[in-house]
Amino acid sequence: MASIEIHSVETVSGNQPRVRRIIEEASQTFLPGTPVQIASGDGGVEAWDGTTVADGIAGFCLEGGQNLAALGVQPSAAVVGPQPLTFGSVPNEASAQNIGRPAFSDGRNGFEVAVADTVFRGQVGPSQSVAAVNVSKQYGLTKDSDSHWYVDTSKTGADAVVEVVRLDPADQSASPRGVYFVVLPAAAQLVA
Repeated sequence: MASIEIHSVETVSGNQPRVRRIIEEASQTFLPGTPVQIASGDGGVEAWDGTTVADGIAGFCLEGGQNLAALGVQPSAAVVGPQPLTFGSVPNEASAQNIGRPAFSDGRNGFEVAVADTVFRGQVGPSQSVAAVNVSKQYGLTKDSDSHWYVDTSKTGADAVVEVVRLDPADQSASPRGVYFVVLPAAAQLVA
């Protein structure tokens, strides 16, 4: 059973979630909803390494990694300006292209910032379930076999990066997995 994409559902203040668009590191191929970090050397957005707890998570990306050739460089340096992001082929249409989202690449990647005001929605692991006892508990994050990330109830203590604030009211299954969570202040990588 796969995990869902992590994204914001609300803010404590009632404002819009804080969003940033920062140059993307080279060769990033992550999925939307992946926790991201800002590389200390050059300031590019990259997938979170899964191990850096202190100041490790900048936020959760809104779009997938674009597999850029170099830091912040558009897919084709020969063309100036934003370029359409295409993928795969269209059946029975040799000259057609699938256009991804966002429709154009400017060498940047957008993410919802991991600040104490933003509440995110995700799931616990495929073999885990949640109950009221999980609320207010702190857990880690793990990458699933389908490359989505989930709240991992087996990671606690020094591995914890999020706190469950309530159960997902939309998850009414017999073994519920949905949770709303915030990133712990100690794990949030604050960006200017």
